[in-house]
Amino acid sequence: MILAATIAVASTARVFSGTVDEPAHLAAGMQWLTTGEYSYDLQHPPLGRIAAALGPYVRGVRSTNDPAVYDEGAKILGSGARYSDMLASARHGELVFFVLLTLVVWFWARSLLGDAGAAIATLLLVTNPNVLAHAGLATTDIACAATTTLALFLAVRWVESPTMPRALAFGVGAALAVGSRLSALAFVGGALVVCYALYAWVTRRATIDKARGAPSALAQVGASAAVFLLVIWAIYRFAIGPMHPGGASVPAPAFLAGVDTFLLHGSSGHPSFLLGTPANRGWWYYFPVALAVKTPIPLLLLSIVGAAVALADAKARRDWRTAVPVAAALAMLAISTTVRVDLGVRLILPMYPLLAIVAAQGAIRLWSDRAARAARGRAMVGALLAWSLLIVVRAHPDHLSYFNALAGDHPEHVLVDSNLDWGQDLYRLRDTIVARGIRDTVRVAYFGTADISAAGVPNARELGLHERPTGWIAASETYLAGEWVGRAYDWLLDYPAVARIGPSMRLWYVPPATATTDSLRRSAR
Repeated sequence: MILAATIAVASTARVFSGTVDEPAHLAAGMQWLTTGEYSYDLQHPPLGRIAAALGPYVRGVRSTNDPAVYDEGAKILGSGARYSDMLASARHGELVFFVLLTLVVWFWARSLLGDAGAAIATLLLVTNPNVLAHAGLATTDIACAATTTLALFLAVRWVESPTMPRALAFGVGAALAVGSRLSALAFVGGALVVCYALYAWVTRRATIDKARGAPSALAQVGASAAVFLLVIWAIYRFAIGPMHPGGASVPAPAFLAGVDTFLLHGSSGHPSFLLGTPANRGWWYYFPVALAVKTPIPLLLLSIVGAAVALADAKARRDWRTAVPVAAALAMLAISTTVRVDLGVRLILPMYPLLAIVAAQGAIRLWSDRAARAARGRAMVGALLAWSLLIVVRAHPDHLSYFNALAGDHPEHVLVDSNLDWGQDLYRLRDTIVARGIRDTVRVAYFGTADISAAGVPNARELGLHERPTGWIAASETYLAGEWVGRAYDWLLDYPAVARIGPSMRLWYVPPATATTDSLRRSAR
């Protein structure tokens, strides 16, 4: 299953043009590899970015030291065939995190449910289009999901048997998670607090006893913290310097400055869209809604069953470990309701490996039920797992834009941005223009950072906010929804689109006579 999913993810690398964030991540990783410095967009740590830059670096690409991060990314990518090659190479670098994630889920589920449960958890993970989508992009999302899950699993193993090697392993895992994305500070920290409360409730004691012959638990925690700090410093190349010009020198100044920027961004908001409404400050219920409409329904249903099973078993059997995945997932969801940056289900991607384990707990319970309804339970499990396979096969290669049936026929009315349209369909726009034999200029309202001509789109020109041109026009769903641009492109919706460009764009042809007539009608009204 892991091999098949990895091949499926790798096969999408040349299907999609660069998404919004990929050039910046590639530029920052290349700067780290080439110069040893790290100054681009500090609120994102280096680990996933380094993986993205490794492929192009091995192929001889080096940083050009452009002060603007997106311009630097564009120079690294180049244009034409080079653009496609460099982008695919960067994306393939993230596959190591995808494989790591699948293996952690396998081993964690196996420790709770045996081989069958591990197989089911792995199946539910690798048939989740959201996970496959971000495993195939040169961003920090899959790195964060993999390392956050690893850190939580290592924490559970340490509590099971508190030895110094396990404490040190957790320190490394936690540092890798934070070195992938700063949100891991909240996700790992919050999940650990909730799971400690779960441990205290189930075991009826607040202390964690050390293993026989091991140092005290407090000493192990201290050693774990020291290793955490050392690995974070290593990820930032043991840099020492001021966080800001003229300030005092500190270890890993880019990390500390990044935490400061991250917290400011998280509290100040960002343009986003939900249920037909654009906003800048977000909604507390954004991520619960995103989870409801973006998660495969079989995973949702089995997760509900699994959550009930895990909590009941924790209470009845006094085994706190069975409820850790659901408790950690709920902690992450609760934390997500407090932030002001609502940029897609990708920001809570670490929930999905936990939900896969929870769902496997539900599936195993339904399958092994010895009551009269056992046959129905097994049939239900078989049908849901088959449905999961069907979902991912039907979604391929458009994993990014997957929505379940709860989103209805027009998911663009529910969510846009990285949930649907992240600027990924310029190659398809190119192919459509060529297939239709369009030789006139095509004006493009494109939500993305890729250079349209570098991606090979012929005869293209950017459509201005206040233009009302005739002829061929392509527009991204995010802009049509009003995110970032208000109602600037609403006028296009008065015309029928002649084609869809993947799930993320629409193409129009506006005849001159029609445009003039419609303009006069609007003026008269």
